[in-house]
Amino acid sequence: MPKLKLTSAIVKALPTPPTGKQVLYVDETLQGFGLRVGATSRVFYAEARVNGRTRRISIGPSNVFTPEEARKEAKKLLGKMAGGLDINAEKAEARARTMTLAEALQAYLKGRKLKEQTAKANRYLIEHYFSDYLKRELKSLTPAMLVARFDKITAANGEATANGAFRVFRAVFNYARAATAANDGTYTLPENPVRRVSDLRKWHRPRRKQTYLTDDLFPAFFTALRDLKSDRHPDHAQTFTDYIETILRTGLRRSEAATILWRDVNLKNKTITIRDTKNHSDHCLPMSVQLFALFKRRHDERKGDYVFYEPGPKGAIVDPRHNLAKVQEAVGFPLGFHDLRRTFAVLADRLDLSAYALKRLLNHSQISDVTAGYIVGNVDRLRDPMQRISDEIDRLASAE
Repeated sequence: MPKLKLTSAIVKALPTPPTGKQVLYVDETLQGFGLRVGATSRVFYAEARVNGRTRRISIGPSNVFTPEEARKEAKKLLGKMAGGLDINAEKAEARARTMTLAEALQAYLKGRKLKEQTAKANRYLIEHYFSDYLKRELKSLTPAMLVARFDKITAANGEATANGAFRVFRAVFNYARAATAANDGTYTLPENPVRRVSDLRKWHRPRRKQTYLTDDLFPAFFTALRDLKSDRHPDHAQTFTDYIETILRTGLRRSEAATILWRDVNLKNKTITIRDTKNHSDHCLPMSVQLFALFKRRHDERKGDYVFYEPGPKGAIVDPRHNLAKVQEAVGFPLGFHDLRRTFAVLADRLDLSAYALKRLLNHSQISDVTAGYIVGNVDRLRDPMQRISDEIDRLASAE
């Protein structure tokens, strides 16, 4: 670290380091006093060892403090640290003492790299189900209060909602607890009060849906799609029927299929690439013969950048429920978009496709699967499985 006497003239004359770099300058007249110079800031600081650990305290920027003012403040801080006071820990504890749930939520949403829809859903869960806690300090939210709230949400809104709301609350509190910890990692907030929900084994066991298109429903499903095309708005109906058929033939999630861009469709190589999926990776799928015909037709008639639906305000995905209701009426049960993804998986399993091929087709994470980590993916290896599933769909649709 360069050592020099910090004066106003010298502070202004010091060179600016490259972006991402910082240089520390030590004052030669006061041990422990210095200046941190970054690409966009110059901040005075005081540094000393407290209880065997080095502590650096920011005093303020050079455009607010003169070197003389900063040196006086440094003397005060160095005196306190010489007496064993850990000022950073004290500041962290003060922040933790006053942080509210609303502030913790803001910090969590800003600090975590969440997809826009996920961030929006998380904000809703906290602001809706813990609205009366938003202005309360985190340390005031006791385990007993959280257990009572868990039971209340369960009774009023259902088990899945209680689980979901509390998973988000737990994540927000844990983030705030880590963010307000002292430099040595010591927590200044108490243990997460949601821990009591776990200790009392109150979490509800998730009930995975089992609904999908059974063999006998395929003819009715495709008949409903054909009938929709004769609707008063044939363009909208055609888009919907192509969209819902694409989900069935690819196993894509609703939002993934809805926002496919033409630039990610390669008709020459017969592939579709879904960008930034749920597991934060791109997902490339081969087209079956049936899917290629669908995309080729839509490409010849394309009117914009999106294959199906352009996202609405703030990235909202179109939800054509009025068309879906007609399909539900035809098949005789409340068929959902995810039921089509589940149907794709059921057909793949019936055709005895390998577990790794199915995982790759559905773009399920394989992080915990050590063996899968050794298998190098190739989209061409998925062409035969994809075609077999589409052929099975056609067979079932034409069955008497």
